[in-house]
Amino acid sequence: MGTRLSPSEPPPEVPAQHSPQVLRVAQGAERQSLARRAAIREVVFGVQDGLVTNLGLTTGVASATAGAAVAHTTILIAGLLGALAGMISMGTGAYLATTAARDLKHSAIHKEIGELASKPDEELQEMAAMLEHRGVPHREALEISTSMARFPQLWEDTHIEKELGISSQLQDTPLRDGLLMAGTFLLGAALPVLPYLFLTGLPAVLVSLALSAVGLAAVGLVKAAVTGQRLWLGGAQVLLVGTGAALGGYVLGVLLPHAFGLRLPAAG
Repeated sequence: MGTRLSPSEPPPEVPAQHSPQVLRVAQGAERQSLARRAAIREVVFGVQDGLVTNLGLTTGVASATAGAAVAHTTILIAGLLGALAGMISMGTGAYLATTAARDLKHSAIHKEIGELASKPDEELQEMAAMLEHRGVPHREALEISTSMARFPQLWEDTHIEKELGISSQLQDTPLRDGLLMAGTFLLGAALPVLPYLFLTGLPAVLVSLALSAVGLAAVGLVKAAVTGQRLWLGGAQVLLVGTGAALGGYVLGVLLPHAFGLRLPAAG
């Protein structure tokens, strides 16, 4: 039979003097800082994804249309359409994914709060069991759980965080995530295309590759700075990924037309 909670009033509040640092932690400053850093990682991901995707696309189209009279126009149109289509796809995908995750969390939280109200004894035993699993002796685990249950907000928050592995204060922002992903993808995807607005032929391809390499290295440095990785390692990783995308796009642009018997009109 589960331990029943005896109704009692919380002890009177005792004024406490805390340092500014302790107060900031208690008020969630560390969590807010982590959330801001997570947003920066999303920006890095969006730019990197847009740049790598469109770099592979433009390089592939450039190799497939080499020597064709329509080469420059084809590359430019493909790059612009790839950037815009990717922006819409990534933006809506991020919006829908965040919305689905938020709704799932809301449902799980609502269910957990209902169980706390309908099965308090069972929830008390569950909390004690979780504490025991972390090394707290059985008697102390029951005492801690019983004490926590006297404070409804703490009781709810702790159950949600320990049982569900999520915060009771949901910070999901579908619209922001969608717009952020769309904007950052478009920013990255624009870099490989820009040279084709002003140059043609091999110079356009080389400048596109060079500009993309600089962009990839910059993204890698920012990513490394945010995640605490070594700067040179972060820059090198992203640059290698971009190089692989460009090389893969070039190879596919050469091989696929031959594989499918596609031919473009020659220049002149």
